Amino acid sequence: MSSANERRSHPPNLGFPIHYTGHLHDDLSLRALYSAADAMVIPSRQDNLPNTGVEAHACATPVIAFHTGGLPDIVEHQRTGYLAKAFDTEDLAHGIAWVLAQGATGPSSGLLGQQARERAEARFAAPVVAAQYRAVYEQIISSAQST
Repeated sequence: MSSANERRSHPPNLGFPIHYTGHLHDDLSLRALYSAADAMVIPSRQDNLPNTGVEAHACATPVIAFHTGGLPDIVEHQRTGYLAKAFDTEDLAHGIAWVLAQGATGPSSGLLGQQARERAEARFAAPVVAAQYRAVYEQIISSAQST
């Protein structure tokens, strides 16, 4: 059996190019990697609201994922990425091909990424999330004062 370090430095041959980056330790490196990627695939079977999806969208990278858990809250199907039928690996593969084809076609080139970035700003930017928290706290306080 190979060691963990050996597996990391020699990724498996999956029939397509893999560019192993090693462990990234800072936000700048993560941003550069997300921005360089054509797409982010999140094949999670259970996930609440994976930060990797939000981070990819913030870097204008479309996300391909199963339509499960919190991923539909991040990905807008065929607008910011692709939501495959839950646990349907063939549909996930179709989604990967679909997203990559969108980036390769003239007028729509980069449109998924642009829409992903806009969605991230509208839904997950710090001021937006802070306002949502504030609204919840104000509602709780108001309810407590009226009882």
